[in-house]
Amino acid sequence: KKKKLQLVIAVSISVVLLVALPVYAWFTHKRSIALTTKINAPTQLYITAGNKESVANLEMADIDVENGSYKDFVFGIGGADVQQYQIQLAHTTNIPFEYEIYRAKSVSETEKSAEAVVYVSDSDGTFYYDKSGDSPISGKYLNRDGTEILANSTLHEKSYDTYSNVQKNAEALYWQSDGLSVNDAENPFCDYFIIRVKWNKNVQNNKETDMVYLTVQRK
Repeated sequence: KKKKLQLVIAVSISVVLLVALPVYAWFTHKRSIALTTKINAPTQLYITAGNKESVANLEMADIDVENGSYKDFVFGIGGADVQQYQIQLAHTTNIPFEYEIYRAKSVSETEKSAEAVVYVSDSDGTFYYDKSGDSPISGKYLNRDGTEILANSTLHEKSYDTYSNVQKNAEALYWQSDGLSVNDAENPFCDYFIIRVKWNKNVQNNKETDMVYLTVQRK
C-alpha cells in the first residue's frame, strides 16, 4: 500500500486564495507532490486556463463571501496520446472553503446559462463555460479528519517531510478524483472543468490566505 501512495506529478500550480482580494495562479517550478501509484510520464499532459491558454492566465480573484455562497473558475486539462487521467487538489484550511470540480463545456454567448463562467482572453475576446451536468466529478479526500475540513497526519511527510511544528490549518488536505476519460475527440485534446469554491455563513471577508495545489496525472 505504501507504493500506492506515491505520485508522479505531471503539472503543478499554486494558487493563493485571499477572500475579497485578487488572487492569481502561477507555475510552481521544480516542485511536486507525491501521493499515489508510480506511473510513466505521459507524452503530453498539462493544465490550461480558459481558451486553451497558458495556466499562467488561470486567475482566481474577487472572492466576496458576502455575495452568494460560491464562486466558479474555469480550467482545462490538455494533452495528447492520453486516454485517462486523474485530477488532484491539495489545500490548506485557514479559510473553511469547500471545493467541487465539475466537467464543463464551452458555450456561445447566446447559449450560456446565468451561471456560466466568463473567461476573458487578452487576445481572443470573451469565452463562456457551463457545467456539463449537475454533479461534481467523483473522488475522495485521502487524509480528511472525519467530517471536519481538516487534515489528519497520515500524509504529513508529503507536505513537510520530518518537520513537525505545523499549525493544524497548515496541514494540507489531499483530494484525488477517480479516473477521468478524455472527452475531447481532438488530438491534442482539451477537456474543460469548473472548480467551485464554496463557503457557509460563518466565513467572513478577512485577510486569511490558503495555498491550493491543482495537479493532473496520467491514469
